[in-house]
Amino acid sequence: MTPIELGGMIIGLLMILLIMGMPIAFALLTSGMVGVYLTRGAAGFEYVVATFPYSYMSNFAFVVVPLFLLMSHMAFATGLSGRAFEAANKCMDGMRGGLATATIFACAIFSTVSGSSIATASAISRVAVPEMRAAGYSDRLAAGCVAAGGTLGVLIPPSSILIIYGLATGTSVVQLFTGALIPGVMTAIAYILGIILIGRVNPMAVGGRPAAGRIGLAERAKSLLLTWEAMLLFGIVVGSIYLGFATPNEAAAAGAFTALLMALARRGRFEILWQGLRESGSITCSVFALIIGAGLFSLAITTSRLPTEVALWVTGIDAPVTVLLLLILLPFLVLGAFIDGISMILLTMPIVYPITQQLGVHPVLFGVLVVKVVEIGLITPPVGLNAFVVKGSVENMALADVFRGCLPFLVIELLLILLLIAFPQIVLWPLG
Repeated sequence: MTPIELGGMIIGLLMILLIMGMPIAFALLTSGMVGVYLTRGAAGFEYVVATFPYSYMSNFAFVVVPLFLLMSHMAFATGLSGRAFEAANKCMDGMRGGLATATIFACAIFSTVSGSSIATASAISRVAVPEMRAAGYSDRLAAGCVAAGGTLGVLIPPSSILIIYGLATGTSVVQLFTGALIPGVMTAIAYILGIILIGRVNPMAVGGRPAAGRIGLAERAKSLLLTWEAMLLFGIVVGSIYLGFATPNEAAAAGAFTALLMALARRGRFEILWQGLRESGSITCSVFALIIGAGLFSLAITTSRLPTEVALWVTGIDAPVTVLLLLILLPFLVLGAFIDGISMILLTMPIVYPITQQLGVHPVLFGVLVVKVVEIGLITPPVGLNAFVVKGSVENMALADVFRGCLPFLVIELLLILLLIAFPQIVLWPLG
């Protein structure tokens, strides 16, 4: 069989299994095993199946996943989300749309320690949406800004999605964190500008005319001290990585330990440790099952030589690289509406990543663009996870209102993707 036929059979089997409702991890594992048998024969199949899971997962780099998950849970247990919102709200006092703007700030602050969009949306929605409702904000804007603000958790370091992309493609996690920082800040600023524009066009969406500012400059500055835990964790984790004091694994371990001490100091109960270990362990098992399945699927696809053939075909198209890059990202927009970000990255990277390298696209730039598409998927119907999280965290919130509230932020995300493609130095300049 030709590489196209062989690779097509493997991908076709994967699609059939997914349509039948098989969990993604097992669908990847099954199609990968069949692909290995077709490409390597019975002897090669027995050897790979017997040795691959251990040899693949024995990579020390994977330790960073459970450590960041544990840090995220402990940061949530400290009540950091509520203090982040309180601090941001005081800083935005008297500003039209100030509560919505404060929500974006709080999401950005919490994202620096959670690395998870779902954790960010869940934590902030519980404190921010009731406040916005009480101030007369529309349900659409209140829910939409929390759901969209939560997506900052997948871009602002330390992002779990960036780590998964780095592990799946062999890209430096340090470089990914460095390249994602400016786009992450830009996204938060763009969201805030969008909220200000909404307040200008439709003042009733942000509760009408804002009350006169009652909080002085000194108290606003003092309120930032409420976020000292987030700043400390960000400095320990991201700061130590940027400055070269620690590897991502070491920084994650230090961050998890510091977050644990903070949680114990705040709550004083060791049950927090057990709960954190149990929940982060459960999520880690799910993620690692996906990674093993994706690794075997990647091995089968690579052995079939399908990525090489597709890369040669794409590079032979007479079109600018930016146009080809947009065409590559379009399927991600569709996939992101139906499956979660980790699964999407692990499913697609074996095929798509070699193509981008043939086109000369920098792996960090492509990683940031993929994560931006994941952000869009988190607030896009029908599966947008952040929208469901906000609906589940807030009483009497219609799912349709959440998705409608996300629409302005979807437009902002698409414009930012075009901006990053047009000016890749926004991502690449910090890399030197």
